[in-house]
Amino acid sequence: MLTPPEQFGIVEPGLYRSDTLHPSHFPFIRSLNLKTAILLTPELPSRAMSNFFEENQIRLIDLALGSWKNNTNSNNSSSSGNNPDGSGTGQGGAGGDSSASGGGGGVNTFALTTPSIPAAPFQTSWWKPLSEELIKEGLEMILDVNNYPIMVMDTSGIHEIGTFMGCLRRLQHWNFSSIIVEYRAYAGNKARYVNEQFIELFDIDWITLPASLPTWWIEQEAMWHEEEEEREMQLQQEREAEADRQQEDLNQLTITSATAFFSL
Repeated sequence: MLTPPEQFGIVEPGLYRSDTLHPSHFPFIRSLNLKTAILLTPELPSRAMSNFFEENQIRLIDLALGSWKNNTNSNNSSSSGNNPDGSGTGQGGAGGDSSASGGGGGVNTFALTTPSIPAAPFQTSWWKPLSEELIKEGLEMILDVNNYPIMVMDTSGIHEIGTFMGCLRRLQHWNFSSIIVEYRAYAGNKARYVNEQFIELFDIDWITLPASLPTWWIEQEAMWHEEEEEREMQLQQEREAEADRQQEDLNQLTITSATAFFSL
């Protein structure tokens, strides 16, 4: 029997969301014929999950771990820079050794990719559930049809992924109320206001659309532009009708004034 993860969902054709996978979920996930999987939380995947992705030739990308490692390496470099010999003693050096040993803790390098995400030009704050650069990197990945079918995961299937998908919906021109309804449908009583605030404030203009877009995106964009054109035409017609009414009222007022004048 195929058992989907508890927080599994179909976002768009070929695009899925999920919480952490367990061996009981593997037959179901295998049926999706995934090409790519993205992790949004900075934890190393379990050995079983890593092996599953490798055996099924699914590219596993840990965006959050890549971002976390990048920040850690930057801090370590700064710490090393304080020492003339660059030995990086203290917490910086220990952090580097720990990261190296952790990276070899049973995670196959074929399956796991941790991209280096640049920090600039984005501004990050302590309250933000995810960094803007991680959202940008992830959205551009899920909008590249060459990565399809693709699944996005986090530990809970609620917080990071809910924020991430909310930003995608912003990019899809959803109204904010509908975005929050979808977010809370997955989050339930675990919904966080800061996640909703992040979705609302995220600047979608940072996203660079890939050259190869999925069919669902192309079709939705075409429909949106068509609706925008129809809406603009309707507004133009309403403006013209209002102008005609105002002109008619003005003409009527002129006639009334002239009639009153000549009747004196």
